[in-house]
Amino acid sequence: MSELDMTLVADRLYRAGYTVPRLRQLWGEPIASAVVRNNAAPAIHCCEKILNSAQAQEPFDQNLAALALLFHFHRDVSNETARAALGDDAFDVAVDRGLLVAGTHDATDKYEVAEVGDAGSVSAPFAITPYDLPVGVPRGFRPGDENLYLVSDHGTLINPDVLDGDFVLGLGGAGRTLVSLTPRDQVSVSADIGTGCGIQALLLARHSDRVIATDISERALHLTGLSAELNGVGNIELRAGSMLEPLHEQVDLLVSNPPFVITPRTNVTTFEYRDAGMTGDRLVRSLFTAIPDSLKPGGRSVCLGNWETTSAREAGPESWVTDPDTSVLVIEREGLDPIAYAETWIRDGGIPRASEEWNAATAAWMDDFASRDVSEVVFGYVIMHKQSASAEDDHGDEAAQATGNDVPTIADHAGAGDSSPSSSTFKTTVRTTSAIANNPHGLGQFVATTFALRSWLATAGAEEIANTVFTRSPDLVEHRHHVPGESDPSSITLEQGIGFGQVFDLDTALAGFVSVADGSLSLRQTAVALAQLLDVNPTALEDQLIAQVRQLVAAGALLPVNGGNLE
Repeated sequence: MSELDMTLVADRLYRAGYTVPRLRQLWGEPIASAVVRNNAAPAIHCCEKILNSAQAQEPFDQNLAALALLFHFHRDVSNETARAALGDDAFDVAVDRGLLVAGTHDATDKYEVAEVGDAGSVSAPFAITPYDLPVGVPRGFRPGDENLYLVSDHGTLINPDVLDGDFVLGLGGAGRTLVSLTPRDQVSVSADIGTGCGIQALLLARHSDRVIATDISERALHLTGLSAELNGVGNIELRAGSMLEPLHEQVDLLVSNPPFVITPRTNVTTFEYRDAGMTGDRLVRSLFTAIPDSLKPGGRSVCLGNWETTSAREAGPESWVTDPDTSVLVIEREGLDPIAYAETWIRDGGIPRASEEWNAATAAWMDDFASRDVSEVVFGYVIMHKQSASAEDDHGDEAAQATGNDVPTIADHAGAGDSSPSSSTFKTTVRTTSAIANNPHGLGQFVATTFALRSWLATAGAEEIANTVFTRSPDLVEHRHHVPGESDPSSITLEQGIGFGQVFDLDTALAGFVSVADGSLSLRQTAVALAQLLDVNPTALEDQLIAQVRQLVAAGALLPVNGGNLE
């Protein structure tokens, strides 16, 4: 069988309706929500009723129910039913490539739709999960390519036992986050470090000439290869090895959802797909420190990770990267105390709560964190950009392409006579725990915008900012809070409708500045007018606004307009 034959299976799955929207329609919203909560029982019951019903059923629904039972819920299905759902050609390819194997029992006892005498059944050793591509990921290469099929191991959705150590996870919450954060412009070479089920590599393949996918797990690489064949992707090179070791060349874009879970180095069960295998956060520290050497000039990386806060160390990944040509933006999304962190990952491994194994694992985690005096474990995103020879133009063009706000933005920000720093690199951390807002152009574009804005701020001195014209992002909403009976607001807040949905507290002067930031006046001109209205010193107000506006620009709430001059 040729590799192209595997696309027959994907094509048949798609034509049978094995997609996220069609499955939700088949099950109904309450059942689909239960699946999201990792409760498969209602969906299994629904699919079995469709196949067992004595009443005439639509063949389309029967086929879809059979495929869901096979590939989503790891249930045996009769040969007859599976052939009807996939078609003879796709069925034979699935058997040939190991996507279907002989079942464990006589399916005719279970499904009345199996013909008398057809006692054979088949089982799917791997999960094949449909995935709807999010906004921003290139599509349109062939009919149905807005949907992707991922091959992975069957997980805790259908497995009540503790998972095996070499388990290959399908697409989880962390993987979805990395998908949304990744920039999607066309590049020559990209890399997915610790590819797992291969979701990041498969999506990178849509906007990269070549993709390098690395993993220490041969099983993960095998399943990634199956996913690539299934989706007709031929530009992914699989390399075995730990993290960056197999990467011998520099790349334009690097992404990684590494095995960042901090697990005690004891007899606690570990998993290749998630556990770092080193003491504390050493794995992510070594990875983040080494990434700049793997980036071409102008190259970028987006990674997820966990890191510890201890009494001896508060600084995070922004301090680990010492390369002077690489900017680092760390976005901290969550901080857990050690006990809450341990609970999360013990439960993730399928260990029953209150069992002896649960108690032993909890004790091991607590002792491990106590040995380093860990007060908090942070989950966050680490974004890097290696400066190129034309860095000033690069970060300006980046923001212009990434905003999607239909407003003028950064271009040439050289401030004549300004004593601002010459380098546009920066290293900073932001904690943003608010819920992610609506991002019609993709969260990756918002992050690229704020990254470019911070690059500009790194070079912009006070004089340049004072002479710059600003416009507010059109997604902003102002809220004024009044004590009943009072005419003046007790507080004023500004809320973003995109990005991370941040909320900013405004004083009277800053609220006034934002209200007139329409691209017509420079900060200095606005400060003079506001000083007259508020009866304050204009120089002091200008200095105050410069500091406050820096914060709003860094968050993407205010945008500089062409160095102070409209086009």
